[in-house]
Formats: sequence, C-alpha cells, structure tokens
Amino acid sequence: MYAALEVGEIDQTEWNRRTAALLGTQVAPDNLMGRAWAAVPPARRMAALARAAKSAGYRLALLSNSFGTDPFNPYEHTGVWGLFDVHVISEQVRMAKPDPAIYELTLERLGLPARACVFVDDHPRNLPPAEALGITTVLATDEAATVAELEVLLGVSATLSV
Repeated sequence: MYAALEVGEIDQTEWNRRTAALLGTQVAPDNLMGRAWAAVPPARRMAALARAAKSAGYRLALLSNSFGTDPFNPYEHTGVWGLFDVHVISEQVRMAKPDPAIYELTLERLGLPARACVFVDDHPRNLPPAEALGITTVLATDEAATVAELEVLLGVSATLSV
C-alpha cells in the first residue's frame, strides 16, 4: 500500500483506511498518518543547514517519496516545506525514487546541471540513479554526521537558533 501511496495510486485517506484495517479493529483510520508522524522529531540541524545554504545562494529541492500530503502534510508538520525552492513529491508526479526520471524532473525544475547538485537520501538504493546522472550523493546516516559532511561540501555552517 505504501508503494501505491508513493506514486498516487491511492491517496492518504485511502492509505489510512486500509492500513487501519490491517492493524485491527482498535486502530481508528482518522489521521493515521498524522498520528504516526506525531512522534517524529524535526531534523533541526538539517533545517538549519538548509537555511544556511539558501542564504548562501543555493537553490534547494525537496525530492521525496510521498507519505501523502492530504489530509496530513508531513513536510509542513516538520517545518521544512518553506525551505525549498522546488518540491518534487512522488505522489504528485506519479513516479518515485529510484526511478531516474524523478531525478531528471528535479534537475529540470531546479534549472541546474547535475554536476552542480548534491542529493541526500537515507536509503542507499536511491543514490545510484542520482550518481549516474552526475549528481554528488550523500547517504544520510545520522543527522550530525550528514550535516557535517554537507557543511564541508557546501561551504556553509548549520547554526541552530535557540
């Protein structure tokens, strides 16, 4: 069902309903995705890095295999939606990582050549298609290590606000 949600074959409301049914009668389908995301902490250092990169003149794209965006938008919930110049959400474009076409679409929307871009993902299988296009890739392992690697690559510093 998640694969169907990723590419827009079902919407989040349908995913909530079907997943709740699989989990049993005591799980209500109302905002199931939102309830699942309630315990996910925001990646504050990564967001600080995105703000620093944007201030330094970088264009940023959110390329994400979708969790759905309606009725619950996890990207807005975590406070990252507004950090990006371009949003490529698999559900909306009807393709998902690691399909090379979704990386090509992201480059097109950014208006940048692959060699000028860095792609960060927490799933190793999503990196090779980006690398094949000439995009520098970073495997996100933990937030601190990933931010440190990106700070060096981008020449910016992630400063947390209090």
